[in-house]
Amino acid sequence: MRTHKIRHLVTACALALTASASYAAPVTWNYAVSLSWGTGSNGAAIPTFTNTNGSQLYNAASISWGQPGGNTNPDGGRSGVAIGSSPATGSVTSDGAMALTNTITHYNNPLSSTYGTLKTAQLIADVKLYDGATLVVDFLNVFDIYFVETTNTAGTCLPTSVTVCDDAFVLGDGALNHEFEYDGYTYYASIFEASQKLAALPGAACVAAGSPTPCTGFMTPEREATEAQFAFKITSERVTIDVPEPGALALLGIGLAGLGAIRRRRR
Repeated sequence: MRTHKIRHLVTACALALTASASYAAPVTWNYAVSLSWGTGSNGAAIPTFTNTNGSQLYNAASISWGQPGGNTNPDGGRSGVAIGSSPATGSVTSDGAMALTNTITHYNNPLSSTYGTLKTAQLIADVKLYDGATLVVDFLNVFDIYFVETTNTAGTCLPTSVTVCDDAFVLGDGALNHEFEYDGYTYYASIFEASQKLAALPGAACVAAGSPTPCTGFMTPEREATEAQFAFKITSERVTIDVPEPGALALLGIGLAGLGAIRRRRR
């Protein structure tokens, strides 16, 4: 009889512990995710170039270089990197589907070897989450960009080049998954590259771009536009984003915890 009572007591305690555990119900946020290039007036450094020959132009959405007399939209005589879909807006639900956000496209066109080409830039990522119209998370992060434009001369190409000599775009390291508090619960957010363009680059490409090694980025074939599509996902537990490699590389950490950018919803 006593054994029977003990079993009932153990079962009751287990049920009580289970009932007391607190799990976050799915939450849907409105979001606005913006990317922009540093211009010196928006909190990030201006782009640098190998020299001043030709023409180098930049604004928050585009950086281009090459033939003089062009504009920031790359054409046959210019190359460049451009941000698309910024700001990206929509809604995202915790533990739900990923949300597609911004793109970065490198336009790789043949240029005179005398022209000054992109060397470094800074990328600003601005992430906002809203509860309805109320801002609950606002975080800004700046990432270093390294770039090398090759001379298209046989014997000088970077490893893994597909065309004559691919150029290399390197995205500086960011944190992986980060947590933030909302309405008494902890959530985890990651931005990642969903189109499988970004991957670990050969060490020689990192060095050529002036980046620390190892590095992550993409090789850009000549006469092509290479687009990287970014996305983000919010979960209530630490999980691995189920995206085929190399797209699973979470590159732009939202870094929302402990930085004073979090406002809890008041009821």
